[in-house]
Amino acid sequence: MQKLYHSTLTIVEKIYWPCFLLLTALTAFLCFRCLSIGAIDSWDEARHGISAYEMMQTQNYLVNTYLGQPDYWNVKPPLSFLTIIAGFSLFGYTALGLRFFSALAYLITVICTGLFAKRYGRLASLFTMVFLAANYFPFKAHLVRAGDADSLYLLFFTLAMLAMLQIRRDQRWLLACGLCFSLAFLTKSFHAGMIAFVGIFYLILSGLWKKIRPRILGGFLFCAVAPIFLWAALRFSYDGLTFFQQMYEADLAGRTAAGGLEGHGFPFSFYLTSIFFNFDYLYGYLSVILLLGIGYLLLRPLRTPDTPMPSDDQKGLLLWFFVPLVLFSLVSTKLMWYVYPCIVPLCILAGIFLSHFFTSVKAPALFSLVCLMSTSIITLSFLWDNYTDNVRGARSNDLQTFVTEQFDRQDAKSGSVIYLDAYDPFLYANTTSWEQNMRLLALLEGDLNCQDGGAKAFLTDENSCLLILSIPFLQDYPALSQYEILADNGQYLLIQKP
Repeated sequence: MQKLYHSTLTIVEKIYWPCFLLLTALTAFLCFRCLSIGAIDSWDEARHGISAYEMMQTQNYLVNTYLGQPDYWNVKPPLSFLTIIAGFSLFGYTALGLRFFSALAYLITVICTGLFAKRYGRLASLFTMVFLAANYFPFKAHLVRAGDADSLYLLFFTLAMLAMLQIRRDQRWLLACGLCFSLAFLTKSFHAGMIAFVGIFYLILSGLWKKIRPRILGGFLFCAVAPIFLWAALRFSYDGLTFFQQMYEADLAGRTAAGGLEGHGFPFSFYLTSIFFNFDYLYGYLSVILLLGIGYLLLRPLRTPDTPMPSDDQKGLLLWFFVPLVLFSLVSTKLMWYVYPCIVPLCILAGIFLSHFFTSVKAPALFSLVCLMSTSIITLSFLWDNYTDNVRGARSNDLQTFVTEQFDRQDAKSGSVIYLDAYDPFLYANTTSWEQNMRLLALLEGDLNCQDGGAKAFLTDENSCLLILSIPFLQDYPALSQYEILADNGQYLLIQKP
């Protein structure tokens, strides 16, 4: 049994690079497979998509707009919009273009994190990568497969933390840390402050702040501040302090106010109970491994040769995990994607502790082999759940499918005025107004001029226009029978007024 166990570990060590490439390919598959199929979501994804579309039309790549006006609701700097613009430029006005760079950002995050974890052992690197591939929530909403800011922000947050952990080896990594901070700010505004909090605590607790050379510190401040000030100066030239006031009110004052913003107020324990100690997903098991690993460190001198990682790395990784988790728990507004950056160090630490247990801790071979097989089976089951729910389970809804099937930017209907009076599966309700996701889809598919008011407005419009109507509603508007029905899929009609 001892021989079988050690042979298994030796084989994994020898084929590390093929395994690394396999996990990279697996992550890429999970990121990009069926990326264009899922229904477009309202709010962040649709709002970002509409702003990026309008920025392309106006060729103003500094000011994000919504319905032709500067957007003071989605008050984010422009970097995430620019990546969507790049996606539209590469892949056309499609859901793939909308989401491509979010998927790519997460793939890069996994690759960089896996390479970093290799310093703690090849098995630690592979564990870290497979845990990130089984990372259910970011694949479900607002990150990997969504066209908004969070995936790009996660990439810059992760790169900043990895650079931070390299400072002791070479102080010039502090410059990279500062640059990643500024890019994170230009992506998701004040959320980047978490990078600063973690970095400050790390420099103090490690004692590195005393050793930073003045020239390096000056370079760090330049990298961290100059890109932000350049953008701020350009934005100020457009509308003065208005955007910055709104950004402060929405992203800082509003989200820290008592009760939470937009009904998202939850108790302090929200993240602990709903994510990190939720055994319906992988995170509960990783949290147990983390707590056992911390216990192991506390019961032993931190600088003994057999510890899984150097003392400063321990501090850095634990701060990366706990500081954002605690600080976001103190904020009244709580959304799960706020703490997605905490999942990366959770995967790294769990991978390191597991690798150390399997390769260094003296335990009966049978027990170790059972633990290794159990860990593999549990992880693969969560990996399969991620695939079946978020990749294979990606679906559009019936209304979005109808719009996609009926319009093409190259046909004669492109640019038409269009009304909507239909059941919207996204809202679970009948609507005569264009929800943000439907408005974006109409722009992408046919550059359509969406107007609210439904069938009544369609009938009073004296100009040529179109109407999407749920078939049961036809009996409520007898006057519609005089107009041509361009399409009928058994659920929705496309009606044209010449």
